[in-house]
Amino acid sequence: MRPHFSVFSLGFALLTTPALAWEDGPSLEELMKPAPNQAWNGFALAGHSTTKLADGVYAFRNTGTRSIFMVTDDGVIATDPVSEIHAKLMRDAIAEVTDQPVTHVVYSHEHWDHVQGGQIFKDEGATFIAHENCAKHFYDLPNPNIVMPDVTFADDYTLEVGGRSLELMYFGPNHGDCMVVMQPDAGDYLFIVDLVTPGGAPLGFMPDYSPHHWVRTLKEIEALDYKAIIGGHGALLSHPSAVTERRQYLEALMEATQTAMVSGDNPFELHKEIRVPEFDYLRGYEGRIEDNARRMLMYYGIGW
Repeated sequence: MRPHFSVFSLGFALLTTPALAWEDGPSLEELMKPAPNQAWNGFALAGHSTTKLADGVYAFRNTGTRSIFMVTDDGVIATDPVSEIHAKLMRDAIAEVTDQPVTHVVYSHEHWDHVQGGQIFKDEGATFIAHENCAKHFYDLPNPNIVMPDVTFADDYTLEVGGRSLELMYFGPNHGDCMVVMQPDAGDYLFIVDLVTPGGAPLGFMPDYSPHHWVRTLKEIEALDYKAIIGGHGALLSHPSAVTERRQYLEALMEATQTAMVSGDNPFELHKEIRVPEFDYLRGYEGRIEDNARRMLMYYGIGW
């Protein structure tokens, strides 16, 4: 069962939050315009910042990666510690808004660029939570900087602490096989890591993505009723059409790849020919399209 979504607008909540601390960059009004939206390219890659999104819900960014945390009556829920530096800075940011301990840490997925550095939270007694497939990866390839999850789950999971909730929605394999999309307090915004980076082309060779499951997942997210995306990378907030933009890019790339493969040209040179010019406005397109094409050629060439 997917959670019931509030009818209240995230935009209204943000604009009427008295203590709102906003990141430098495009205005909320600009960010919430649909794709294609050049405002999604106006984000910081240096320093760190904390943004209050709603009562007790905060986004924390260090350089190019973002986590969220929630303050409840019985402790703080933190997500993705990322690294020792990121986790320490996030812990300091939490201390600036509450003296509550961090009681829970939630991993979005298994990749090391999001889940290292959590020992600082474990030392204060936090319970770590992840999809059960994440734990399998951690056991298979141990990393001493990753705290093993204490609680795992197989499908969707609702974390309830101090009268608040964090919904963890599992869509099956996509980017890895344990990715969850998070929804604080059954609200109008989703915290999405790596599946969508609003306004940008996918990163390089798109490692550890299953293209058809990725597209399926994006369609399932599109079918949900929500108002905004909190990005794990890139823009702080974006309109839900960023999900559609990413799906349509992938579908166009898949079609262009299949067309190129029946041309009879040298298969080792096809990545130089495959283009999706209708999406050449995406951030990083020119530098990434050949690697994106290589990934799709591998997908259709050997089924991986």
